[in-house]
Amino acid sequence: MVFRMRFIMPIAVAASALATFGLYQTIRHEKAEAAQPKMAFRKVVVASLLLPAGKKLDASDLKTGDWPETIVPAGCFSDASELVERVVRMEIQPGEAVLEAKLAPTGSEGGFSSIIPPGMRALTVSVNTSSGVSGFILPDARVDVLVTVSAPARKEESTTKIILEDIKVLAVDQTFERKEDDPVIVQTVTLLVTPADAEKLVLASTEGKLQLSLRNNSDRSSRPTAGVQLRELISKSATPAGAGLASARKRNSPQEAARPQVVEVIRSSKREEVTFESGGRQNAQ
Repeated sequence: MVFRMRFIMPIAVAASALATFGLYQTIRHEKAEAAQPKMAFRKVVVASLLLPAGKKLDASDLKTGDWPETIVPAGCFSDASELVERVVRMEIQPGEAVLEAKLAPTGSEGGFSSIIPPGMRALTVSVNTSSGVSGFILPDARVDVLVTVSAPARKEESTTKIILEDIKVLAVDQTFERKEDDPVIVQTVTLLVTPADAEKLVLASTEGKLQLSLRNNSDRSSRPTAGVQLRELISKSATPAGAGLASARKRNSPQEAARPQVVEVIRSSKREEVTFESGGRQNAQ
């Protein structure tokens, strides 16, 4: 009996110590969790599939997820029913939050016209392989518009000028969805412009030849230019400074002065050559 107690007592003490340590760790962990603020979550409506521009939303296009309060974007929605029948103005990727900025105004109908922001206009211009930058102009690209106006009476006054800068391409031919970046040969390009720019574009397309210049989408800077006339392209280079003086010095140099000068003289039927050399004169048949 004494032999058993000799082993039981140490085991009991060790078990008690382990239990006490485990309880201490549990209490410590609970206190640490209580001291830390709990992360807040919000319901956010996201796209359940790819939503192209111009699509009218229904319940199957949307789903709701829990997002940390700290990363919830401005303009999002928490109730999917609010978005049914709204029209997508800008393409929305699967899982992306549906934002007011990417939707057409309430009451808009689906289709191409719904992606035109209020106060703006969509205007279509004809292009060819060269003026369409060999097919690399796609929906959502940014372009500058140049016009070349010919002057039939005075050809040298024909002028090329950038008339519009940083214009968004809404569609190419009948397509306003950008699915890939492969070049596509098109015949028309639809641009998003203000009413005032629409007037400039129509006049330019009527009186001149349009050309589109593709620009980097992240380059939103403006660089006004004065345009260029044909006379500037074909004008001769100005004589370099000092060229006339150098030529005169060459003519007056000793070597040039020593060179004989020959003049052909014809009297009646007689022809003779008169040579002037260092102030002298010599006749030659």
